[in-house]
Amino acid sequence: MVPLMIVTLTMNCTHEDDAITTSMKDVSTRITGYGTETAGKGAPLTVTGSELDKVLRVFIGNVVVPARAFTSVEASSITFTVPASAALGENDVLFVFEGSERAFSSVEVTSFQSVTSFAPYSASVGETVTILGADLDMVDDLKLDGQTVTMSSKSPNMIKFTVPDGATSGLLTLTSLAGTSTTEALPNANLIVCDSDPDNAFCAEGEDLLNGSLELGDGDNFNNWGQWNGGDVMTETKVASEVFRGERALKVTRTGTLGTGEWRLQFASDPVATEIGASYTVYIWAKASATGGAMRVSTNPNAVYTGNQDVQVNWTRHAFTFTANELSTRVVLDMNGNNTIATTFYVDDIKLVKN
Repeated sequence: MVPLMIVTLTMNCTHEDDAITTSMKDVSTRITGYGTETAGKGAPLTVTGSELDKVLRVFIGNVVVPARAFTSVEASSITFTVPASAALGENDVLFVFEGSERAFSSVEVTSFQSVTSFAPYSASVGETVTILGADLDMVDDLKLDGQTVTMSSKSPNMIKFTVPDGATSGLLTLTSLAGTSTTEALPNANLIVCDSDPDNAFCAEGEDLLNGSLELGDGDNFNNWGQWNGGDVMTETKVASEVFRGERALKVTRTGTLGTGEWRLQFASDPVATEIGASYTVYIWAKASATGGAMRVSTNPNAVYTGNQDVQVNWTRHAFTFTANELSTRVVLDMNGNNTIATTFYVDDIKLVKN
């Protein structure tokens, strides 16, 4: 952005009581540009020029950024976060140097994209990944571990893309005119690409647990799964934020009114062949609308029970291990642990792995 030069040096007005005085010295030529075309609210903004290590504060419109808030200071550049309170649109920018020196410029303030989650956390080449967040429609470039990927759809709250050939595990990086954001701060920062990272635990292949993805079925019915108890509160969901992988997941609305007993909410698989005495782990992706509820896994027939695990408000991969005591076993999700807690469970991507 080309600096806006102020040629009148005898102004009597002030900017927040210390910006412009009758003895002001205009040093606007010290400001040579910005690191991005626009300044995104909440995004880092780099200003380039000379003697910038002498800047005491910056005003964007009427919002002040003091030097102590600068994240990087050099003679040739300073970087700071654009305040969320800055007004959208064109803003005058005032740089207050030591003494009476002042520099003037302007910058366009816009929204800035943010990522709240993505799913699934592990995917294979050709699989669709969904990114959720805000202001995502302004994203012009998306990268996975540094490799550019093509966005198949884009809206203010969601981006979808297909994992391309040759992709490797890593951060998702989103770039717009306002700057770059990544998934680095998320609990699961990296998208795991199973083709390049097959030994990763998230990529473990399961036994023949039919329809463990929960994609098959009509309405609130899930092929190869039975709603043994509490079926009236088990429904399908296709809301993007409620689905971990694919297009469909199980939604369990816990009212907190059921009596004691994990078995009062049961979702049971069709039988799968197992080896007596062998150890198996059931992996389940789940999250809850509020903390406090728990689930476990049991087997049928000749029940074996695992311990309860609390279901978190973010997608978490739960692992339940048991020793098989039958040649044919059903995997049963018992979801009434801590039964007095009213919350909603979202369950997806269920796998059974022999250890």
